[in-house]
Formats: sequence, C-alpha cells, structure tokens
Amino acid sequence: MTLEAIYPDLKGRSVLVTGGADGIGRATVVAFTRQGARVGFIDIAADAGEALVAELRATGAEVAFAHADLRDIDAALAAADALGARLGPAAILVNNAGHDKRHAFASVTPDYWDDRFAVNLRPMMFLAQKLAPGMAALGGGAIVNLSSTSWMKRSADLIAYTTAKSAVIGLTRSLARELGPDRIRVNCVTPGWVMTPRQRAERLTPERWAQAQEQQAIKGAIEPEDIAAMILFLASDAARMCTGQNFIVDAGTV
Repeated sequence: MTLEAIYPDLKGRSVLVTGGADGIGRATVVAFTRQGARVGFIDIAADAGEALVAELRATGAEVAFAHADLRDIDAALAAADALGARLGPAAILVNNAGHDKRHAFASVTPDYWDDRFAVNLRPMMFLAQKLAPGMAALGGGAIVNLSSTSWMKRSADLIAYTTAKSAVIGLTRSLARELGPDRIRVNCVTPGWVMTPRQRAERLTPERWAQAQEQQAIKGAIEPEDIAAMILFLASDAARMCTGQNFIVDAGTV
C-alpha cells in the first residue's frame, strides 16, 4: 500500500518515532522518509531496527536508529539525545510504542500492572517533556500519541493495556493545554484492529476476521499505512489548528 498525499512542509523536518521497527511504527517511519523528513526511531528490537535502517538508506533516506528499552526512561532519553545529535532537534514526536500482550484479570500483579504502564504510557510523557523545549525553540512542533479502540470495545484479557491506552487520551488533552502556548500541537490517533504482521500471525482467525468485517462500516483490512496516513496529516501544517483531539481510524467500528 502506497501513501499518495504529500505534505511539503514535512520535507527536511526531524522526526522521532518510538517503536519504529515493525507494525504501525515501521509504516510511520517509511511514510515520513517518503516525505523527505529526517527520521530517527527507537525500538527494543535491535535486529529489526538495523535492518530497516539499511533498507531505507539504500533508497537515499536520511534515517537513524537507536536501540533502547523504553521502560528505562533514562535509556529512552539518551536515545532521543543521540538521534537529535545526528538528525537535529525533533519537530515531530510520534509516541507509537506499545504492546497488547494478553493477560487474565485474576493474574495481574502490581509489578505487571506497572510494567504495562511503563510500556504503553509512561514513555509518552517523558519523551514529550524532553523534546518540548527544542520544539518551542523551533517555533512549534507536533506530538502524536497512539491509543487503541480496545478500551472502547470492552476487550477482555487486556485490563492493564486498555487502562493505559485510555489514559493516553487524557495525557494528550493535558499536553495540548500545557504546550499550546509554544505552538506545539498534541493529538491522538486511535487505531482499530490493524493488520500488522504480528496481529496476522497471533490473532487472526477466520472467526475473528468475520466478526471484524461484520462490525466495520467499511469492509476490508485496516493496514498500518492507514494509521501512518493520519499521523502524517496531524504532523503536517495541514493540521495547524488541530490539537487536543482523538482521531479514530477503525473503518467505522466504534
């Protein structure tokens, strides 16, 4: 799937994407490089990250990868510093990284609860805090946070994940108010069931597919590139007066 829309103002801008080695994050990294942006991404998957960098540099893209576990905030901030030193201060932050590992309600422990928030919510706050001064110095910027429709659909066996992802909406609105005076826009993209390679391998069955198609107003697969397309719009000047909002991309399910 190819993204056709071109946003000239994205050319040359420095972008930081978390969880950029696969799935929605990978599609987002690729989409920004096609716009001519300078793209840095962080991921825990070192081999996949290095492979994507090699693939994109072969096309002439300006891209860099930093390996880090985002649960370690010091490591995440150090990775952001390293990418900024190479690509320049980030004007755009895409807080994409997350993981929807299934977990039974009765089995959740305090440590597991904290770990799921450390994966799915906490890095968003501290990377925004880290990069906001640089964005302000540039005259403004854009932050896009990734939520999930799972908490809207009452999904089972995901209580720590869905709670964290619902909190992304509140974080987005609060950051928008905090950072708006510096012309930093903060929005949320909330995907439905996106057909990433992992979802196809781990969750896709004929029964689940049939149920999803029955629920969707628009039939067919929601691809990672569909989410990346919304992220590009919100990062661009075309969305210059959009902030504090939640944009759902779920083919009309919720």
